[in-house]
Amino acid sequence: MKQKKKFNTRRLGIMIFIIIMLSIVLWQIMVNRTETQTATKVTVNDSFMANGWFFRNEVVVQGTTGDTVKHIVQGGEKVQKNAALAIVYANANALESSQKISVLDDQIELLENTAQMITTGSDTVKIESMITSKIVEISSQMQQSTVSGIQSGVNEFRNLCLRRAIDTVDKEVLLNQAQSLKSERNYLEQQIGNSSMTIASPASGFFSEIVDGFETQLTISTLDNMTAEELENLDSSKINSASSDTLGKIVQDFRWYFAMSVPKEKIEDLSVGDSLLLRFAQVSSDIQVSVYDIHKQKNQENALLIVSGMEITPEILSMRYQSVEVIKKIYTGIQVPKSAVRIQTDSEGNNTQGVFILPDSISRFKPIEVLYEYGDYYIVKQGTTTQNTGLVVGDKIIVKGRDLEDLKVVK
Repeated sequence: MKQKKKFNTRRLGIMIFIIIMLSIVLWQIMVNRTETQTATKVTVNDSFMANGWFFRNEVVVQGTTGDTVKHIVQGGEKVQKNAALAIVYANANALESSQKISVLDDQIELLENTAQMITTGSDTVKIESMITSKIVEISSQMQQSTVSGIQSGVNEFRNLCLRRAIDTVDKEVLLNQAQSLKSERNYLEQQIGNSSMTIASPASGFFSEIVDGFETQLTISTLDNMTAEELENLDSSKINSASSDTLGKIVQDFRWYFAMSVPKEKIEDLSVGDSLLLRFAQVSSDIQVSVYDIHKQKNQENALLIVSGMEITPEILSMRYQSVEVIKKIYTGIQVPKSAVRIQTDSEGNNTQGVFILPDSISRFKPIEVLYEYGDYYIVKQGTTTQNTGLVVGDKIIVKGRDLEDLKVVK
């Protein structure tokens, strides 16, 4: 019995020794294992989020809104002072007659233009080619859900079809039809009589249907002495929708201003005149602006950043208080983990920052030029394949390895 016990104890000791040795070998393999990451090209924004207010010189258009108002201009359109913005009709019948007159005017113009083309003649082959092109254009717009431009395209298509049929149409017949429609239009105009009122623009500028109640408060002149604290105290809950006694407003200037209260450290690198991009959720593309002014107060964590822009769209004209991404710069390059960056020292003692790559079984050192730092990564300048300089897309960056050297065999 004693011999069997000695045998078991010895065997257990051997097994423990083997396990320890295997663990050491596996640990060495894990520690010395070389890991790589494929170099990819990325685009990163140096930006920050902020809330801000639009400041503009605006004039409210007094009038009325309702079922009997016919708008002549739409949001975003440029208008001159005293130009007609809308017509208010006394009742629904008068509005309906006005809408019929608009249709008749379109038909009369079309008939008279067609009659004129009969006199001047037409090129049938050229017109047929234009009709085909217009069909393709309208079809493409419909597939892309592009609403703007379709109406004008349809009108052009209709005119081309009429021009193609000119040879089979009698000019006198067209003119007689136009005259008949004019008589019908005159009758409808008499029916309307004096039961309408025109609302004219009080100033030149851009029309917007949105009136929010801040038109007289957030003017451009109020920006000169405004502080970040004063901007923060503005109450966005007091923004009102258009009331029934206002038709809209006229934004008088091409240039508008957007003011934000932001932490000072986020704009330490900004100066008046610098170009920025604003990214709003409601606008399809970034808006280019420039830094108009920066107001800083002692003992205040935030500063007032004021930017100005000139892009005019219905969406921009309707906005007042908005969240925005302020993009200071856009960087495009190769993404490199910070853990992969090494310092290479040459024979003269000069240090060069770079990374090791593994094109095959031999490591190679490539210098890098850091463009931007974010999180655990750098964005570095992309090299050129033809000149074999810098990192390029597809390089295998060594992110984990020991005793790395240039032109060293990596097992």
